[in-house]
Amino acid sequence: MANTHKEIEALRARIQKLEQQQEKENKEREALEGAHQHMMQVLEEAGLSFETFVRFNYKTIRRIVSKIDKEEVKKEQPVKTPAKKKVSVKRRRKAARAKTTVKIPAGKYTNVPSEPDTVFEVKDKGPRPKVLKAYAEEVGLNDFFEQCRVD
Repeated sequence: MANTHKEIEALRARIQKLEQQQEKENKEREALEGAHQHMMQVLEEAGLSFETFVRFNYKTIRRIVSKIDKEEVKKEQPVKTPAKKKVSVKRRRKAARAKTTVKIPAGKYTNVPSEPDTVFEVKDKGPRPKVLKAYAEEVGLNDFFEQCRVD
C-alpha cells in the first residue's frame, strides 16, 4: 500500500517536471518564431534577401553547423569503454607443514606396539623401517629409546 502511494507521488512529480519542460519548450519556440519573423521583416525593409544575410554571417553559421553535426555524430555512436583485461586471481597454496624427521640411530629395537615380537635391526646406512619411524614420531625420541632400544 505504501509502495503504491510512493509510486503515485513519484509519477505525479515526474508529470509536473515534464509539463514544466514542455511549457519552457513552447516559450522558446514562440520566441524563436517571433525573432525569425522580426528578422525577415527587417531584411525586407532594408531590401536584402536572407541569402545575403547568411553570406555575411557565413563564418559564424558554419561554426554553429559543424558544432551541431559533431553533437549528432556523438549521439549516433555508442560510447565504447575500453575493455579491461581480466586479471586472474592466483590462490596461494597452503605451506606444507615442516615434517619433524626423527633420526633413528643404528641398533636393535623391539616392543613396538604394532609389532611387539619383531626385532628391528637398523644399520648405519640404509632405510629405517616405517613402523619404527612412525612410532618414534608419535611418542618422541627419548621415550622411544627408553621403551624400544635393546642395546
